[in-house]
Parts: sequence; C-alpha cells; structure tokens
Amino acid sequence: MKAKTILVITALFAWSAAYADDGVAWEGLSEEQQQILGTYSTGWDELEPARQEQLAKGAARWTEMSPEQRQRAQRRFKEWRGLSDAQREQIRQRYGDFQNLPPEQQQRIRNNFRRFKDMSPERRQRLRERFRDLSPEQRKRIRDRLTDRRPRPPAPRD
Repeated sequence: MKAKTILVITALFAWSAAYADDGVAWEGLSEEQQQILGTYSTGWDELEPARQEQLAKGAARWTEMSPEQRQRAQRRFKEWRGLSDAQREQIRQRYGDFQNLPPEQQQRIRNNFRRFKDMSPERRQRLRERFRDLSPEQRKRIRDRLTDRRPRPPAPRD
C-alpha cells in the first residue's frame, strides 16, 4: 500500500511540475520585446502562460527580421485579417493536413510550389486558366497523379 501511495504522490508532483508553467514575466522580456508587445503590458499577467510564450517568441522573431521581412509579415497579417472565418479555418485545416504528410511528400509539395513561383507571371496565369477550364473529373485525375508522382527537376523558365 505504501508503494502505491508513494507512486501516486510522485506522479502528482511530476504532473503538477509539468503543468505549473508560470509563463513569461513581463520583466523577463527585453526592452525591444516590451516595446513590440506594449499593448499587452497592463494585462500581461492575466494572459495564459502558453499565450505569453507565443507572444514572447513572436516578438523575439520580429526583432531578428530585416525591414523587408517585417514589411512582408505585416502585409501577410493584414491579408490574414481580411479573410473570413471559413477561409481561415480552411487554411488551418490544409496546414494541418500538410503537417501530417510524410517528409518526402512535404518536400515534393515545396519543390512544386517553388517551381510554380519560379515561372513567369504569364506562364503561371496560363497554367491557372488551363486548370480552371478542366472538368472536376480531370482535376481529380491530375491531383491523384501529382500525389503519386516523384519529384522532377525544375521546369525551364520562359
């Protein structure tokens, strides 16, 4: 009986230690992070520890960005805010699906996306139009074929 009691107490201590995260103290942030997160200064202590961690990491990443990277991040955030809740949920779902793919499939998708981005704008537009003009069955066949395909070298530029 003593062994069970000790085991339970040990497990409770381990569990409480794992979940007793105190978060990030406002004073523990750098001056630059505090400046970036200034709108949170008065309510910082009321935030969940996980949220404090997220914000602190985001502010740290922001401080390391170049001005161009910051501009791009601001533009993308503005676009994100302009999306409907349904669009945001669809993006989250697709991202989750992507994260669950095996690494080689993730890499294949990244390579295909890079190839697409490397195309001239005119060629990308032609490709979009061709895809848009396909029947749903044709689109499905192409998607299925792309899922099974091995990586290819980049296509030549126009």
